[in-house]
Amino acid sequence: MPASPCQLSERSLVALLAAVAFVVALNATVMFPLGPFLVAEIGGRADALGYLGAVYSLSAALGGLVASFVLDRFDRREALAACAVVFTLATVASAAAPGMVALMATRAVAGFAAGPLWGLLVAIASDVVPLQRRGLAMSRLVGTYGLALVLGLPVGTLLAALPGGWRWALLALAIGGGAISAVTAIAIGPRREHLAAAKARPSGLAWRGVLRLIAGEPSLIAFLLIAASSFSALLVSPNLPVFVLGNTGLGATGLSAVYLLGGALTLAVVPLAGRTSDRFGALPVAVAAALATTLVLGLAFLGAAPLLPALPVLAMVLVMQLVRSTVSQGSATRVPLPAERAAFQSLAAAVTNLAQAVGAGTAPLLLSIRPDGRLAGMDRVAWLAIAASWTAPLLLMRLETVLRRRGLPPVTET
Repeated sequence: MPASPCQLSERSLVALLAAVAFVVALNATVMFPLGPFLVAEIGGRADALGYLGAVYSLSAALGGLVASFVLDRFDRREALAACAVVFTLATVASAAAPGMVALMATRAVAGFAAGPLWGLLVAIASDVVPLQRRGLAMSRLVGTYGLALVLGLPVGTLLAALPGGWRWALLALAIGGGAISAVTAIAIGPRREHLAAAKARPSGLAWRGVLRLIAGEPSLIAFLLIAASSFSALLVSPNLPVFVLGNTGLGATGLSAVYLLGGALTLAVVPLAGRTSDRFGALPVAVAAALATTLVLGLAFLGAAPLLPALPVLAMVLVMQLVRSTVSQGSATRVPLPAERAAFQSLAAAVTNLAQAVGAGTAPLLLSIRPDGRLAGMDRVAWLAIAASWTAPLLLMRLETVLRRRGLPPVTET
């Protein structure tokens, strides 16, 4: 008989999951501000830093895809612990990388573990949190990216300005993240409620279940929704530090301030978006997010001269990326059955990271460094990101129709 999970309150369990999500968020985002500094030490082109993010994201997509075939057949705690160990060791190796090729290899290993790790966090939260509160729960997980911006990235940027400082930032992340993951894995207890239904299906047929998830219309719509927000985010994020340092005159201190302000605003705005989605539905939030994204990207990158101070505008660019992610992730949790959640969320993580890789890899094709050191081409990147953001309302309307047909609560239900 499966062991009963540790008797944690819903809020406590989500807080523990959010702590691990913070580690994943910080590991994924820390390379953005560290990029210009590590390039100065180990070589490479500043306008090609998106490729470093693309390697991480592609590997995370592969890890999520592979994990989708097996994760639902294991205790979620054991799977989480295994992914966290690989993730931590790969981050230690990244801190010791002697050159760009070695760094890309270690980041690829970290990404391979990060994909299923994120999927497990969302799956566990979905197991525990009722549908009517799930938008807020997803905002807690996604909102950890804001906490990473507030606490981690400004400190990381300041450390990176020191000789070899980017290595110390990664090492500190590995040590702290490993400790947080270990405490969480112990505290949440066994998570086996899904195993009876998962093991009722022959293991040899697991691939058929995954293919059914991939091919089902609700899943396809949810994956497209996630892909659109992820693609547009990684078009912009890896190149923001180079833009700030080269185009705005804010300097390294200003770069830290952009992340600090963006993170602080995220801590307020993203939970608000989650609560609003739970109360009024995801569609109004998606429309508002698309409008706000159009405004802030236009102000930041499309004008010949900024109409508003660069600092708050660029901070809001970061905020709107996470709001869109909250909407897409929260809406997607309504699609899978309980026994399919880890597989579905691993596939969702794979889609997320594949779209991020495409975004991170597309941006360098549109960008160049001018002789004066300024970054050129961000206007093209902005238009593409704006177009992607407007797909969310259309996809949500279609997802509502499909879920109503299946007899499930629609994504726009109050």
